Amino acid sequence: MRAFTPLRPSPHQVFVVILVSKGLLGILQMVIAGALYFGVMQDLPLYVQFLFQTELAEDPGDFLAAHILALVQLLPAAASDFYTIYFAAHGVLHLVVVAALLGGHKWAHQAAIIVLTGFVVYQIFEWFAVGGPMLIVLSVIDLLVIYLTFLESRARSSRS
Repeated sequence: MRAFTPLRPSPHQVFVVILVSKGLLGILQMVIAGALYFGVMQDLPLYVQFLFQTELAEDPGDFLAAHILALVQLLPAAASDFYTIYFAAHGVLHLVVVAALLGGHKWAHQAAIIVLTGFVVYQIFEWFAVGGPMLIVLSVIDLLVIYLTFLESRARSSRS
């Protein structure tokens, strides 16, 4: 009888999953930009609370509901030009980078690292200037993608 060995995803598989997640995050960022522009964000915590009220009534410590509610509290509620433009630009650029990387373009790895590094530097400066935990969350995600992009680029270079 063979012993069970858990499957380990390859670095490339992790890279693709992270890229797809990053693309979904880009779409979400564009939706957030639209919601900020049209003034929907200020009511979002109420909508999310309404969606999860039954689950929270059954289990006040529900992991998923609690984390989604906490995440919604991190999002800016007021329509500020900075966040509206920032989320729209961040979302569009991420979708372009993800499409280029998944498309296998040779220039995409270096471009992705440069663009994402620029975002991280800007986000950190902005965090020091105005604060906001969402900037740190976005920076950590971007740093992870930069690292995985670097690993993927090295792996492609060694295969060539």
